[in-house]
Amino acid sequence: MANEVTTAVASAGELVAAEIVSRLIIDAAYAEAVMPPLVRVADISQEGTLTVEFPRWPLLQAGDLTEGVDAGNTAVNTTSTTVTADEAGIMITVTDVLLSSDSLGGLEPYAQELGKALANKIDSDLLAEGGDFTNSVGTSGADMTEADFLEALYILESGNAKGPFACVLHPVQVHDLRTALATTTGAIWGGPSAPAQDLGAFASLYGVDIYKSTNCASVNLDADRQGVMMPVGNQSGLAYVIKTGARTEFQRDASLRATEIVVTAIYGDECVNTDASGGVAIITDHE
Repeated sequence: MANEVTTAVASAGELVAAEIVSRLIIDAAYAEAVMPPLVRVADISQEGTLTVEFPRWPLLQAGDLTEGVDAGNTAVNTTSTTVTADEAGIMITVTDVLLSSDSLGGLEPYAQELGKALANKIDSDLLAEGGDFTNSVGTSGADMTEADFLEALYILESGNAKGPFACVLHPVQVHDLRTALATTTGAIWGGPSAPAQDLGAFASLYGVDIYKSTNCASVNLDADRQGVMMPVGNQSGLAYVIKTGARTEFQRDASLRATEIVVTAIYGDECVNTDASGGVAIITDHE
């Protein structure tokens, strides 16, 4: 077996243990998980299936009627998208010698780091589904602008999307948008100039909550970043199916004198409404 965490010189275990002795460990640069609370969620943990059907009503239109004449029948043919949950996870192996020599306090801190890695994967998977939206705004290779933001909002509104809306952007897209707003004449702020102090607390614009995530997909051969603007909750075009949440198991390997830490989840993700009512992709220059 390879890639065990040991106390060998230059190994992860030896370095971590030494770091703890001298000062606190710096957290790994995991992105904060933002997506599951924003999208449509189906919990099938108590059901005997791995799949969920997300049906969708057709757009029905009423018409004029003539007195004394039967109304014509309108067919109602729903469509659906199937989402199947499957496994994802990560494992590391921690030796007994390391546990007896470091001061982390057992296996739990290692398990916590694995949990963060799994949360990052879930966010990355959901954000990648934004590429299935029929509508997108932005220009490949160009910085994100206020006009891109407003165009995405207009597409949602003209597509009869139901608010509230949320926007998830890569930090470089947020930076470009901040920069663009900072150079405006201030009309959108209702004052003579854009207050710089508000830009640092960038959280909402035109009634749309904004979230930053480095898990936003890299697209067009890494030339661009792909953010999304979408309705929140059950109206979102993105769906997250949970069969089992993050589950941590410790497996003893006596012959290796080590313990395997396995963190897994069973979930599915899909774009279940590609139309404007489900969301819009925002594709602009990569950092």
